[in-house]
Amino acid sequence: MPGTNDYPNADNYPTSSFPTPVPPPEVDPDAGELLYVGYNPAWSEVVEGALMQLMNPATWQGEHNDIILAQNRANVLMWLLQEPVALPTTDDVPTPFWDQDTDVDDSAPVETQTWYGTVSDPELPPGELTFIENAAIWTFTGFLAVATIEIGAAPAILFNTIAPRFVLATRRGDLGEIIRILVDGEEAARVDTSGYAAGDVIRTPIIADPALSTHDVMIVQVS
Repeated sequence: MPGTNDYPNADNYPTSSFPTPVPPPEVDPDAGELLYVGYNPAWSEVVEGALMQLMNPATWQGEHNDIILAQNRANVLMWLLQEPVALPTTDDVPTPFWDQDTDVDDSAPVETQTWYGTVSDPELPPGELTFIENAAIWTFTGFLAVATIEIGAAPAILFNTIAPRFVLATRRGDLGEIIRILVDGEEAARVDTSGYAAGDVIRTPIIADPALSTHDVMIVQVS
């Protein structure tokens, strides 16, 4: 019927906010590797309203069936963003250091670990850095800890060791990074991984003050 926005309707075809139709994603929104997003529930209705644009057939490229499939998947996405979920976690988080061979299996429950987290500004002087525990942005494969970037924060590791001399190993990822190493409240080194190939391991020797019985070590990803 002319004058309605029902699809398909050649007499009153809705206009998309996209400059041109976009190709629909080729995967269901709840399939494969998932991204977990947090926001205050007070914004739920606003988020759902904004996502209604994805129900507009003019948003999508393709034939009739392609558009219908994209709308169905968009509807699932809208539902997913309204449903609270429990974040997947490992039962235990491994320690980031090993003072002795017998310590390599040390771990702690994710909610009580004290080593993995973030700092708000990685370039602040050592005495002004505030470490906030947050294991949720870290994943672990064997002895390798990998952090995801969180808006407004920089990944950081904070631990205490009895070793006065040790070597910190940093693996170069797909992109070059600057890693800041602080020992006992002083900057001990900066590691620039951009000069290495992806996958290379950069080992940085650290010598702490032997007069101290233990040493606080913070590793911060600057960029």
